[in-house]
Amino acid sequence: MKNVIVTGANGFLGKTLVNSLLNNGYSVVALDIRFDDVLANDNRVTCINVNNKEITEIEKEIPEEDYLYLFHLAWAGTSGDARADYNLQLKNIELTCNYVELCEKLKCKRFVYASSINEMETYEYLQSDNIDPSGGYIYGTGKLAAHLMGETVAKLNDVEFIPVIITNIYGIGEKSARMIYTSIKKLLNNEHCSFTEGYQTYDFIYISDAINSIIAVAEKGKAFNRYYIGSGSPKPLREFLIKMRDIVNPKIEIGLGDIPFKGINVSYEQFDLKKVERDTGYINEIPFDKGIKMTADSIRSEC
Repeated sequence: MKNVIVTGANGFLGKTLVNSLLNNGYSVVALDIRFDDVLANDNRVTCINVNNKEITEIEKEIPEEDYLYLFHLAWAGTSGDARADYNLQLKNIELTCNYVELCEKLKCKRFVYASSINEMETYEYLQSDNIDPSGGYIYGTGKLAAHLMGETVAKLNDVEFIPVIITNIYGIGEKSARMIYTSIKKLLNNEHCSFTEGYQTYDFIYISDAINSIIAVAEKGKAFNRYYIGSGSPKPLREFLIKMRDIVNPKIEIGLGDIPFKGINVSYEQFDLKKVERDTGYINEIPFDKGIKMTADSIRSEC
C-alpha cells in the first residue's frame, strides 16, 4: 500500500485531494481539527484530530508505516479578516516548519507545500515604493515566509521540498468567501456584484485539475522546483468575470470598477506555465467556461 499524509484534509482542497489519492490506490493519514463523516468512516483513511496538540503528540498518533509524501495544505485564516491576523499567520509559518521536521522523523520522502499566488504578489509588492498595504498582505507574507523557511528546513533535514504555487481554485463543493463562489451565488440570486475594473492579470483552475496536478507533481516533479498550478492561460480578470456572468446570468450587469484596485499586478512571466505538463505529463481537462457551468449548476441545485 502507498501511504501518504495530508494536513488540512477536511477543507475544500483537502477532501478533494484525499478522495483523489484514495482513487489512485493510496492510503491516507488525514490531519485536521475536525472531520466530516465521509472521511471518518472510510477505512482507508486514518483521521487524526490535531486541535490544540503539539507536533510531538501528533507524531505519536501517526501509524508506523513508510510514507511517500506529506501534502501540507493546512493554513488557518485564508479569507476575511483572519488574513490580517499576524499572530495567526505567524503560527502558520511555525507549523509549516514543524511539519517539515515531522516529515524527516517519519522518513517521509517528499514534502509538498501548498502555497498561493498571493505569495508572489507580496514579493512584488515589497519591491514597490509609496505602498498602501492592506491586511491581505499579512497572509501573503506568511505564505512567502513559510515557503522559504520550510524549504530551508527541508534542505537541512534531507527532505525533498516541492512548493506548488496555486492560483485561484474554484469548483463543485466549495463554500467559502472566495470570489467565484460568492459571485455565482449573487448572480443566481440576481444580486449586484462589485469588482475592480479588472485589468489586473488573473488565472483560475478547476478543483479537479488542481488536485490532479498536485498529485502528479508529488509523484513525478523535481525536488526543490516550484510548480505553478493554474490554467496556463492568465488574462485580465475582467475577461473571466464577463464570461462567468454570461454563463450564469447574462441579463445582469456586473459592477466592473465599483471597487478601486490598490494591489499589484502580478507578472505571470516569472512562471513556467507548462512545467507541470512537461515534467509530469498531466494536462488540464476542464476549461473555465465548463467549470463555471458545472459549479453554477451545483450551487443552483442546493438552493
